[in-house]
Amino acid sequence: MNRYRLIIRYVVTGTLFVVVPILILLILFGKALTILMPLAHALTHKFNLTTVLGPAAVLLVSSVLILLISFLSGYFIVNGFLKQWNNKFEATLFYHFPSFQMMKYRFISEADYKKQNFWQPILLKDDKIYNIAFITDKSQPNFMSIYIPDAPKMDAGEVRYMLTKDCEYIPITMKEAMNGIRNFGKGLDPKVFSKTA
Repeated sequence: MNRYRLIIRYVVTGTLFVVVPILILLILFGKALTILMPLAHALTHKFNLTTVLGPAAVLLVSSVLILLISFLSGYFIVNGFLKQWNNKFEATLFYHFPSFQMMKYRFISEADYKKQNFWQPILLKDDKIYNIAFITDKSQPNFMSIYIPDAPKMDAGEVRYMLTKDCEYIPITMKEAMNGIRNFGKGLDPKVFSKTA
């Protein structure tokens, strides 16, 4: 009986985490090809690529267009667009797509992140424990807003308003904060606790 359960578990896991994502990618790629086919057909005829590439010219041109769009999108997101978002737009985007926030923090270097001055990652002292948290607003003179996310995702948590003088914390890097949340607290460097607030 246990062997059958194990086989069913393997089948379900393989289906959910391998087969379904591959099918979704293939369907999306097919839809993208369908959308780009008229443009690829026009480019193929304009540059007379059928004589060089043969009957597969339209398909090849469509595939190149998809790769080009992917490359340009990635280039602008990593090198320009993400770095220049204002805080209001970014907060709205993260509200609707919380997983995008973690992706952003993985692609942008710590130096670039600090220039944006969006969220400051900290270990917030709460009695005798420390929570991974983020200072989300320091614009008020006497208090600040703190967001404490639930692990392992950023899309749920607690918001606190704390008097600045009562807020004890240790600054950490965004990489340390993201790793701590994603790995349920594992991997934090003990030297972090030698920092002073």
